[in-house]
Formats: sequence, structure tokens, C-alpha cells
Amino acid sequence: MLNAKMIKTATGAQTRLSDDVEFADVATDSREIQPGTLFVALRGEKFDGHDFAVSALEKGAEAVMIDHEIPGTENKCFIVKDTLAGYQQIASAYRMSMKNLRVIAITGSNGKTSTKDMVAALLASKYKVIKTQANFNNEIGLPKTLFLIRPDTEFAVVEMGMRGLGQIREMKKIAHPDAAIITNVGETHLELLGSIENIAKAKSEILENFTDKNFAILNGDDPRVRAMKTGAKVTTYGIDNDCDVRGSNITTDGLLTRFTYTSKVTGNTRDVVLPILGRHNVMNALAAIATAELYGVNDDDIVYALGTVKLTGMRQEILEFGDVTVINDAYNAAPASMKVGLETLTSVVKAHGRGRAIAVFADMLELGQASEEGHRSVGRWAAECGVSELICYGPLCKFMAEEARTLGVSVHYVTDKEAAAKVLREVVRPYDVVLCKGSHSMAVDQVIALAFKKDGTAHE
Repeated sequence: MLNAKMIKTATGAQTRLSDDVEFADVATDSREIQPGTLFVALRGEKFDGHDFAVSALEKGAEAVMIDHEIPGTENKCFIVKDTLAGYQQIASAYRMSMKNLRVIAITGSNGKTSTKDMVAALLASKYKVIKTQANFNNEIGLPKTLFLIRPDTEFAVVEMGMRGLGQIREMKKIAHPDAAIITNVGETHLELLGSIENIAKAKSEILENFTDKNFAILNGDDPRVRAMKTGAKVTTYGIDNDCDVRGSNITTDGLLTRFTYTSKVTGNTRDVVLPILGRHNVMNALAAIATAELYGVNDDDIVYALGTVKLTGMRQEILEFGDVTVINDAYNAAPASMKVGLETLTSVVKAHGRGRAIAVFADMLELGQASEEGHRSVGRWAAECGVSELICYGPLCKFMAEEARTLGVSVHYVTDKEAAAKVLREVVRPYDVVLCKGSHSMAVDQVIALAFKKDGTAHE
């Protein structure tokens, strides 16, 4: 895997270790230490990895990366100015040492993780693939993913999130992607970037310095993404516009979504059955289809892989509690994803032919000045989609509640998730469909556990 020479070259570290010392893995959590590991001591708001450097060696770490001398580590350490920078530098060097590896980078305001799961699933039908685990898509998670690469890995599919201008540019320097997918530009992180234009600018950093040897797979239905400039070969995907890979005939069948894709990449048209719901997931699938086709995955394998794809947890996880269906989409939320969630909820109720639509929502965070209008919009959409009961909590949800109540929705604005669960137990009826969604820290998924205890089973 890594050796001391590579680490010294990449970081300029001071060390007494000989060049041929090898490392089986790299860890930043001392609890994950295995024999032969390089432990990198990072600092956080509430911890300092340097406090665990000696114990990491006692647990079997081959060496530690630190930013100052620590007694007991003298003969087994790399000393660098900045351990986070060092961690990123060795991840980049390691990625570049894999000459036959191709990296697919995915960014966008919504849909990154689901798109990543689908791209990885489709490529895995032909290649050896690793992907970002969970949503480890920041400056620490990206290197962690790259260290999953092994000599026989052919593709790495990585997410790139951001909370400011320049961050995706820095992550691109670490991963050196061969292709990039941009899912969309929305209001997530508007509080931090100030304007939707700045969000688009930040997302477009992933396309910088691309040449005609790179692929850019762009959402052709999003005008801000479609307008982005790049030197890469562009492939567009979408539903509403004349894109290179276009979806049509979208229908919901129980808990399945059926659609047709027509590709200018291959000239083929195929029908797909997705085991997940929603037009937004058709868009995610189209991005994956476009990527897979560019790398030679055939249509039969694409259709099969999409028919069996599984998404990372809390992203449209279907749970059944007796006669009640719950859509756990509680990982994160923004106005755009709330809207598609409501549309999905409506389509499931319609497909069932009975029962009501119940929405359990919590605050959408990091919307900045768009917070009030964003929550009011969701209240209006809840009314337009025919939601029978809206249960919501969090200080920002008062705007959602006001708007929905004005438009005739039965609203239960409560203090917290415990109260939301109590109301849900009281109002839910057989055959109802319940959508749970909100920002991750609002813990809407816990409402499900509180309301239904341990009686639920995940839908397969």
C-alpha cells in the first residue's frame, strides 16, 4: 500500500523511518488501529488526536503522523506542519500511484449520495469499484475513501460536498477525478454562500482544468448546471429537455418506479424498473446510466443493476408497520428535496389506491435568508399535494405550519420529535403512507422508532 518514501515525498515530513517501511492502512481514529497502520493525529473542536499518538503505537500502529515531537514516538513518527494537509497529501499521492484507476467525482446540492450509489452499482457490473462510505464527502472523508483503493480497484466513485467557495477545488486536487457529475444547484448552504449564484460557482469548481480527456456528466434540466463551461466532453441527462440520455414514460407501480431511457451515447432505448420512488431518483439513475455508458457498461447490465440497487441508509428507506407504509427520507432536506418528497408521497398513495398522505417534517437548516420562504413553500406544496395530516417541529417549521394551515391542511405543530411521534401514533390509520423528512440534526428518523417501536421491517 503506502511506504515511508511515498509519505516523505508527498509531505516533506521529518522522520527516522527507513524508506521501505510499509503501511497496511491509514487511520485517523485510534479505535480503528490495526497492526501496520499509519495513525494520523488530527485536531477537532473537541478532540486532539495527538493525545492518542502513544496509545496508537501501543495498539500496533506502525507509525504516527504528528505536528510536534511527542515523547515515546521518536523512532516511529512523521512530523509535518499540518497533519490534515499531510493526510490529504498522502491520499492524493496514493491515488496517483494507481495508474489504471479512474475516479468519478459527484457534487450537487441534492442527490449526491443516491447518485453515487447508483453509479457505483452500474460500474460494478463490469469493474472493481470502491465508493464513498455513508456521506463522508468532506476534506477528511474524501481521503478516507481514497485509502479504500486497492491495487485491483478500477474505479473510485467519490462524493464532494462543500460549505464554501474553493472547497471543491481543494478536494479535486486530492482526488484528481477523470469525470465529474453535477446533479443540480439548489438552496442548500445558502446561509454560508450568500447566493444561488455563488453555490453554482462553487459546484462548477469540479469542472476546472478539465480537458477533452475528461467527461462532464451534467443535469441538462437544471439551467445553472447546463450553462456551466468546461473543457471536458459533456454528456447531458434529463427528462424535460433534449438531453443525451433522456428519461420518459415515468410511472409509479406500488413501491417501484418505471421509466424508459433513450441514449444518444449508444443509440439504444430501454425500459427500467427502479426499486425506489420518485422522479428525482429517475434523474439520479439517468446520471448513472450516462456515466456507465461512457465507460462501456452494456444496457442489459445497466437495467439489471438499477433493478437491484440499494441506497445508503435513510434515503427513501421503505418501512412497513402492519398496514402502514413509512418512507424514511430523513437524512437531509432542502426545499427542492421536500417538494420531490411530497410528490413521491402523493404518487405512492395514488398507487396504493387507498389510505392518506401524512407528512412528518422538521426544520431545513442552513438556508440563511431563504429560511422563512423555504418553509412557507413546503407548507404550500403540502396543501397542493393533498397531505391529510402535517406534523412538524422546529422553530422554522412554524412558517410551514402557518402556510399549510391557511390552505386547509390539518396541521400539528409540536415542540419536538417526541411530541411528533405521539401525534403520529394518534392520527395514523391503516393503509396511510407517512413521509419523514428534515435536516439530519433534527433526527426525524427517531420519530419513526418512537412512534412504531420495533414493529417495523425494511421493505426488500
